Parts: sequence; structure tokens; C-alpha cells
Amino acid sequence: MEVTPAEKAEWVRRFNDSGFSLRKFSEQYGLRLSSLWQWSSKYSSADVKPPNTPAFVEVQLRPALASEPAWSVELAFANGNILRMCGEVPAGMLQQVLSVC
Repeated sequence: MEVTPAEKAEWVRRFNDSGFSLRKFSEQYGLRLSSLWQWSSKYSSADVKPPNTPAFVEVQLRPALASEPAWSVELAFANGNILRMCGEVPAGMLQQVLSVC
């Protein structure tokens, strides 16, 4: 089966985000180890960006939450995104925020 350059780049992005070794990632997704190795050599993580991924997503907060001056929780994701929350955050809003991280 022919794999397009865009698909190869997407596999490299997924591999880079996974934190797995080449062997473990290729076994988990049924890819040939040598193919994934070649793709990761050709497509650097700087060149690979998922399509239609916003660089910043604004989440509207209630005025009571937005006025609190300091954050009390910080989550750093493997993909480089950082989520900071302050005060009480309703469960629904937390789900919405986590869905874009």
C-alpha cells in the first residue's frame, strides 16, 4: 500500500508525540520499523504539524473566573501545550479545555 508524504509526516508527528521507542510504536500500529525509521529521518518534528490544528484556542470564561489573578494548576502535555487553571473550574469547562489540548 502506497503511503503519501502527508501520511508519513502524520505518522512521524504521532510517533514524536507518543514518547515510545521506534520499535514499540511500529509494533503498536503495525508499521514496519525500517519504514518508520526512514520517515522519521526525512520528516523532522519541526516540519510536521497536524493539519488544521489551531496554534491558540480561546476559551471564554465567566467573569468571576477570569478576574482571579493567579493560576493554581498547570498541566504540561507531551505535545508542548500548557494548560493553567485558577480557582474553581466547572467540570464541563474543564472537559472542553482538555479536548483542545
